[in-house]
Amino acid sequence: MATKNLALSELTGKTYTEIVFNQVWGKVETYRATHPQKEIFMMAFGDTTQPLPSTVVKAMVEAANRLGDRQTYTGYEDITGNPALRSAICTDYYQKKMGVEIDSSEVFISDGAQSVSVNIQELFAPDNIVAVQNPTYPSFVEGTLLAGRPLVNLPCLEENNFVPKPPEEKVDLIYLCFPNNPTGAVATTEQLKSFIDYAKSNQAVIIFDAVYSPFITTPNIPKSIYEIEGAKECAIEIGSFSKWANFTGLRVGWCVIPQALKIKNTVPGELNNLWQIRHAVKFWGTANIAQHGAIAALSPAGQLECQEVVNYYLQNARLLRDGLAATGLECFGGIDSPFVWVKAPEGLSSWQFFEKMLESKGIVGVPGSVFGDNGEGYLRLVALGQREEIQAAVKNLSGLTHSN
Repeated sequence: MATKNLALSELTGKTYTEIVFNQVWGKVETYRATHPQKEIFMMAFGDTTQPLPSTVVKAMVEAANRLGDRQTYTGYEDITGNPALRSAICTDYYQKKMGVEIDSSEVFISDGAQSVSVNIQELFAPDNIVAVQNPTYPSFVEGTLLAGRPLVNLPCLEENNFVPKPPEEKVDLIYLCFPNNPTGAVATTEQLKSFIDYAKSNQAVIIFDAVYSPFITTPNIPKSIYEIEGAKECAIEIGSFSKWANFTGLRVGWCVIPQALKIKNTVPGELNNLWQIRHAVKFWGTANIAQHGAIAALSPAGQLECQEVVNYYLQNARLLRDGLAATGLECFGGIDSPFVWVKAPEGLSSWQFFEKMLESKGIVGVPGSVFGDNGEGYLRLVALGQREEIQAAVKNLSGLTHSN
């Protein structure tokens, strides 16, 4: 696993957003213009399509009404997040669901997981070496590029079920994402324990993206890295309401920075304090109305409604995966996440497979190579769309592997 010294110039014009919204969308628009009668099934973007749970809507309307009354109006929220929301994340999310004890002082509310996953690097030295899965969610790489830090790739291959081994060399930061975007893979307790052991031995910090953990259905798969002993000493966890509560437009997420977490030349609690300072300097809190919606999502009624959302998307993923598999295609994911990772047939490249799916079946995904060179030969499809669209796409799949 070679270390790459990266420069900002390598990032210019090559970001995930640029590729998806220019190259992918450009090809779709060209195809649409030349085939106006053909139906297009958009499965490229990780955006939700279902309405907000009714409990969430009610809470947000009530919050807005309070802001519209002089007697109940409030201004700035607590910078680290609404105390009631931070408490609910500790009790109703971690403690009741996973048996994990988190103190509210360790929880920081954010405007979604994206900003935290990149900005968290500001806590660490400029020469720290960063390890990322390959393929991986592109922002982990792009954030490292922006910071100019050395990068180590952790191969995620079919033969290791897309779960990498810890680095062979010394690194300082390790990005892990499970359930994984883009492959849909999950990691076992033993696999995560190997990373925790590595991090503690090498004074490294794991940045654990658990955004899709509410989608886990496979028994005995950890939903939080803190389910593994020792994780609080070496791991930061990132969560979000985006996908399981349909909050993509509301922008509410969180990160957990345990008081026990420390790295070389720091004391326990120092990283937590530094992030509090960073919050106060560069971030003035998440919209208070959206946070009241998040509190409602964690209520008993809200969680039942959110589980219906998760079940809906997982059923979409299973329908899509089964439909693809019926054509002879090899598929991964789609069980513990809304992502289906499809292996290209007949030795096609990722982009060739993308074009074949678009031109023959109207299905639009993202070429696997966009997520790293180990994604070459795959296509990522997202099952967060409407059920009718998924069903129509599956119905249209017949004869795929024999089409020209």
